[in-house]
Amino acid sequence: MLLILAILPIIVTVGLGVGAGLRHQFAPSTSDILIQLVMHYALPLSLFGGILSLKRATILQNRAVAVWLAVGMLGGMALVIAFQVLRHQTLDVATLRGLVIASPSIPFMGVSVLLVLFGKISVLLVALGGLYMNLIQVPLSVLLLTLASGLPAEQRWQASWQKLRSACRQPVVWAPISAFCLNLLGLRLPSAWLTSFTELGQAAGGVALFALGLLLTTRPWHLTRTVVGNVVMKNIGLPLVVWGLMVLGHVALPTQQLVIVTLAIPTATIATMLAVQNRVVPDEYVATQMLSTIIAPITMGAFMWALQLV
Repeated sequence: MLLILAILPIIVTVGLGVGAGLRHQFAPSTSDILIQLVMHYALPLSLFGGILSLKRATILQNRAVAVWLAVGMLGGMALVIAFQVLRHQTLDVATLRGLVIASPSIPFMGVSVLLVLFGKISVLLVALGGLYMNLIQVPLSVLLLTLASGLPAEQRWQASWQKLRSACRQPVVWAPISAFCLNLLGLRLPSAWLTSFTELGQAAGGVALFALGLLLTTRPWHLTRTVVGNVVMKNIGLPLVVWGLMVLGHVALPTQQLVIVTLAIPTATIATMLAVQNRVVPDEYVATQMLSTIIAPITMGAFMWALQLV
């Protein structure tokens, strides 16, 4: 029953978005507008209020979650890039494959799925995943893509620095950082005030999933062996490797559950966006995102069952 409750919102809400897209009920740019609503308003409000409503002890007790999530997202990305380069792949393609495999779409799917499975602690997972992506993965990718472009060294560092500054100005980054700092200083949000943040914040998950459904109908994609390989690594391979390391490290089962289900969330859109910006053909990354999302209910459900969540 818990598996159905966790997976059904993905299927229904994404399906509604797909249906609306197939019927052309919204303009092609609507998904971009909805994503901006989520990333600039709904999700930052949800994270800020949610983190301030957590007990400080809860955050401190989950330091291992932060470490292992970093191992999966940051260590996984570094390993994929290194492996691709050793196979004589170009640096730009290696970077984007590392990003597409190691970047779960936490703001889109995590808000809904993780809340059903883990309750209030899910806001910590969403915040950590967003910070790792926006503060480390994206600037690093920009730097590597700039290196691949052959620009002078000064322009490379300038582009990376500008991207980092731009990331820090995004509400989805500074809102959870501010909330973490205030929480650790002892400030907690009274429950009576929480509705000021949840009124719009609670819409983040549903709106994001609906926008994802619209995206599935507006971007053409084709299935290839490379795309299948990317998806197998993203949805199954990376979570499985990190899980094996956690078992070998005798990490507590609750921590394993939090980290592995988060890593099993399908890939984010950021690789496609960076491919377009850097004039790299985005077809592979669009297709990877689409297939990763379509099979997510099956692969995530399998991990939930294996981790004794259902």
